[in-house]
Amino acid sequence: MTTGLKVWLWIVLVINVIACVSMVGLALVAPLAWVSVVLEILIVAGVVMLLFARKKMGFYLICGSQVIGLVINVILGTNIIYALISAIVPALIIWMLMKNTWYEFK
Repeated sequence: MTTGLKVWLWIVLVINVIACVSMVGLALVAPLAWVSVVLEILIVAGVVMLLFARKKMGFYLICGSQVIGLVINVILGTNIIYALISAIVPALIIWMLMKNTWYEFK
């Protein structure tokens, strides 16, 4: 695993943990926000699988969560360009950083 990938995964981990904790407060008021909390938890689980267990399944979990998040954002009326960028860019960066070391992951 390259240093760039480790740094990016740590950044994604911290940001998504903060987002998850902040979404819990919103979810207490707006029950639909629990979907976002679950998606954040899935992304955190995927990052942990990549970072510590070095499992490819973590990448697939992140991609699946991003796709579900994209669908939900579009359904809720979020700007389609913003929804696409927020769904594709994080997973694309992870893939670009790990593609040369893909064989290291189980």
